[in-house]
Amino acid sequence: MTGSSEPNAAGLVAPGRLTGAGRVLVIEDEPVLRDTVEILIEIEGCEVRTASDAFGGLALLETWAPDVILLDMTLPGMSGAEFIQRYHQSEGPHAPIVLLTGQLIDGTQAVQMGCAGVLVKPFDATDLLDLIASFTDCGGDC
Repeated sequence: MTGSSEPNAAGLVAPGRLTGAGRVLVIEDEPVLRDTVEILIEIEGCEVRTASDAFGGLALLETWAPDVILLDMTLPGMSGAEFIQRYHQSEGPHAPIVLLTGQLIDGTQAVQMGCAGVLVKPFDATDLLDLIASFTDCGGDC
């Protein structure tokens, strides 16, 4: 799939993708959720890298460029909001960030924070995979 101007199942509109296909960074401190998201996305043919905190995510981004970043807002040591700020201060290009959160953050707030949108926890696996497909070439055509 390619980015489009149509909202996906999560109500997000994917902007143009970075060059390349199928690279997803998941920054989530809850091990079961992080591992589950990783497995689901890998099954669709994406390359997935994970970090349990924002510092680990920033370190990965020094040597690897994902097509989309899935970011938990509540992380140990550095919040998701601080991660977003530091990431956008780094040299680009920058991948779109989608917040994975149980907090009450709507799409407008996410965009104001510098994100492409929000996927509210708990979320359905289908919504997650539709979201990933809207930012990558992962999915049925892989």
